[in-house]
Amino acid sequence: MKKFIIDMTREIKKSVIQVPEMWRGSKHELWFRNNNYAKGAHGAYAYKKFLENKGFIVKIISNEGDLIYKRPTDKKWTKAEIKASKVDLKTLKRPKGFVTEKLWFNQLRPKQKGWKEAVLVGFYPNHIRIWRKSRKDWDKECDTITSTNKVLEHVGTDELRGVMLEKNSKRNNFHEWKCIHNDQQGKLL
Repeated sequence: MKKFIIDMTREIKKSVIQVPEMWRGSKHELWFRNNNYAKGAHGAYAYKKFLENKGFIVKIISNEGDLIYKRPTDKKWTKAEIKASKVDLKTLKRPKGFVTEKLWFNQLRPKQKGWKEAVLVGFYPNHIRIWRKSRKDWDKECDTITSTNKVLEHVGTDELRGVMLEKNSKRNNFHEWKCIHNDQQGKLL
């Protein structure tokens, strides 16, 4: 009996993530070779480094809100719910040379107790941006801001929320979140 071999080569090639042109040769090109867990860990690490640079003591927590931090003289820790995303970029013909930006942050847990701020870490080809919203502002605004409305989310649950930051020729909702870090150098995305 001849052995039957299943050749998956063609199917596997179809599902390989192609690195977009604007990301090729960039500092963060390897983002596309990481799994979702690693991408989330990269976001927590980036926010940890940001806070440490500001003089905070930081601890990464596993299976919770990602990290806690405090000033060296404080006793109380602040818990942050951190989400990471890479940016999707597209250059438009009109207006000529305009670059659209879209970041989708998945699985923010609004019903989880304890976190005091939601943090979004955006990975661009050659820089990082970090946005933050306090728990108080999240609870007050999450149902009315455009970045949380009509966003692809998990079906059948109200436990998880998505956030979509988007800038194109008709819309820009980045102002809904406070940008606390942007290490972009010149026009290099």
